[in-house]
Parts: sequence; structure tokens; C-alpha cells
Amino acid sequence: MKILQTDDFHPLSLHDGETLQLIDVFHVHGKKTIQLHPHSSLTYLVVGSDVDIDIVIETAWPFCSCTVFWLFMAAADHPVTGSLKISLNHPHTSANVEMISFLYDGAKISVDGSIAISKYLHHVHGRLLERSIILGKNTSITTLPKLTVASYDVTAAHGASIDTLDQQKLFYMMSRGLSQQQSQTLLVDWYIDYVLQHFPQSSDLEKQIISTILKH
Repeated sequence: MKILQTDDFHPLSLHDGETLQLIDVFHVHGKKTIQLHPHSSLTYLVVGSDVDIDIVIETAWPFCSCTVFWLFMAAADHPVTGSLKISLNHPHTSANVEMISFLYDGAKISVDGSIAISKYLHHVHGRLLERSIILGKNTSITTLPKLTVASYDVTAAHGASIDTLDQQKLFYMMSRGLSQQQSQTLLVDWYIDYVLQHFPQSSDLEKQIISTILKH
């Protein structure tokens, strides 16, 4: 099942065996909590700009998993603060997280992602990556991926990267007659397509909604 929501901060609980693809689009500040029950699977995309968002995901039973993507746009008049906290409290659970931010001129962004793996667990997987893509000047970035592991039988990794768009690709497209703005737009679209491939039921309309938020 796939759901597209706008500014919905109601708590969410995935039932036993439920599989959900959820896209949350936020224009306002708020906090959301999600619980994963046995044999449930969540594929989750959070999209926002000019927001202060706090998302908490926790396991309520073994044998559940989540894959989470965040796409943020920040600019001088669109500051972003985003916090994602995932607690894996049971064995046979996993979390894969990728947080991608696009920073235009004057952007200020603070991204705080964390995965906590409790004690005495086995067969647990946690991966967290924060990516900041700089598209403008005079940007300010605070990024703090955090991985807390209290068990031994786990696989876990975390990291952060701060990059500009691929200059070779930009040069190639501009040599074919595109402006820098048009070239940047195409590369932002590539990241959107990369994320939406995990949402096979997503529509062209949903892609357009996401693109409108992420392009300044």
C-alpha cells in the first residue's frame, strides 16, 4: 500500500505483517512518531522545506524493518531543521536511512539523524547516511549522523558527505546549450528519481509535487 500525505503528524502504527510505502510532505513544523510491529515493513519518504521536523521511529516487536529517505530544500528564506531518531529495540530488525539536502544561496540547515541499537540483540542492521548537496553560496550546514550500538551481533554503518553537483556533468550539459540553472534542475531530478525507484507505485503527479518543493 502507498500513501501520500501532507502535514499529517498523527502517530502511525504498522500492524502485524503490514507493508506500507508512505510519502509525507511537510510545509509546517511538527513531530511524528511511528511504531513497527512484528513482520511489518515501512518504506518512508519525508519531503520538506522551511520546516522544523522531528520524526521518531521505534520497533515494538522483532522481525520488522524500515527504509527511510529524506529530501529537504533549504534557501535563505527557507531554513530547515530536521531530526530523525530510530530505536531498534528488538532482534531481527533493520533500518536503512538516507537523508539528502539541497542547499541554495544563503541556506541554513541542521540535520540530526540517529539510530540506536539496544542491548542483547542479534540479527540487527542499521545504516545511516546524510548527504548535503550545495547549489549556492554562503550556506551553513550542521550535520550530525549518530549511531549508538549496545549489542555485538549487528551490522551498522553511518556517515555524512558535503558535495557540490558533479562539475563534469554540469559542464557537459552546459556545453550542449543548457543554462547552469537548467543543468542543476536535471541533476536534482536525478536524485528524486533515485529515491522514487523505491516507491514503484509513485505517480508523475507525486514526482511533480516533490520537484516543486525541492527546486528554488
